[in-house]
Amino acid sequence: MKKHFRTMLGLLALSLFSFLVQTVNAADDDISKSIERGAAYLTSQQGKDGGWHSQTYGQLKGGSAVTTLALDTLSQLPDGLRKSHADAIDNGFQFLQAGFAKKQTVAAADGSLDFPTYGAALWLTTKARLKRDQEATREALARDYLLQAQLLEPRGFAVDHASYGGWDFLGAGDSEGITTGTNVSIVAHVLEALAADRSAAADKARLAARGWLLRCQQADGGFCFTPEPMSLNNKAEFSDEGRTKPRSYGTATCDGIRGLLATGMKSDDEPIKRVITWLSKRPALEVVPGFEEQPAEADWRRGLRFYYYHSLARVLPLLPPSERISRSKEIQRILLAEQKSDGRWQNESDRMRENDPLIATSLAIGTLCELGR
Repeated sequence: MKKHFRTMLGLLALSLFSFLVQTVNAADDDISKSIERGAAYLTSQQGKDGGWHSQTYGQLKGGSAVTTLALDTLSQLPDGLRKSHADAIDNGFQFLQAGFAKKQTVAAADGSLDFPTYGAALWLTTKARLKRDQEATREALARDYLLQAQLLEPRGFAVDHASYGGWDFLGAGDSEGITTGTNVSIVAHVLEALAADRSAAADKARLAARGWLLRCQQADGGFCFTPEPMSLNNKAEFSDEGRTKPRSYGTATCDGIRGLLATGMKSDDEPIKRVITWLSKRPALEVVPGFEEQPAEADWRRGLRFYYYHSLARVLPLLPPSERISRSKEIQRILLAEQKSDGRWQNESDRMRENDPLIATSLAIGTLCELGR
């Protein structure tokens, strides 16, 4: 009788294990198909000239910024799928060559610039990921553009200026002594793009940028968007009437972690531990943390969702395993549920241009690829 009972328990355990394996495999298959459909949509939107051009925002129709975002996304695809889109990737790089010749950095074929520091950072990250050695000359141009764009003394910024050490949307030749506004997103992207550069100039840039980032970290451990006083770019507003204490929020906080790590800070350093604690206490995903008290009509609570998932996915490995797994599964569930029949994603909010399907789709694919590693 006991032998029979043990046999039954063994069969039951085997059946349960088999069911769990099948469930995991089915989920993985759903995610793979979702990524494949998203990539097919993205490449279907590539222009005949090799670039990606926004049909939603005139400022992005030139194509340089959206093309670097699309290339960055395609470079993250699983090996087999990425190879099937190799022609689209090659054509995208070729589209940007004319702009490089005219502006010595990432630009559209006619030389127009849109978010050039973002473009240069994404281009460098993509080039490194794909190991495109044939781009060595342009790599040097893009790297120098970013190093010269940092808001330091050569651009007219003294060490006691709130923007000192950050990056904004401009290059060194675009302005001097003024800024469009430094922000934690572009700073994180630039620092990651320069991570492999061990030159003295890059080391100096990282040191100044670390100081800038630490000025973004708030008393609660989270990050605001910029340390510039009373800036309207701090989207979660301020906790005081004098507008001197900006509120932390999720996207800025994830970018803050990424930026600090890219300066060489370790995960067990105190600023990183504090920011991870902030993030760990705020598991919400339907609403970007930090915007819970914002009125719904302000539209910030959901306007940054795709970017939040994209940046959060990159810092999830720092969270405790149980939190990492549960959040990863929930993000995957949300993205699979929100994918459209033609393979695109699109935010209903236009707050941060995520209503442009080229932007939302790129961010969603990148998120799913990151979570699948």
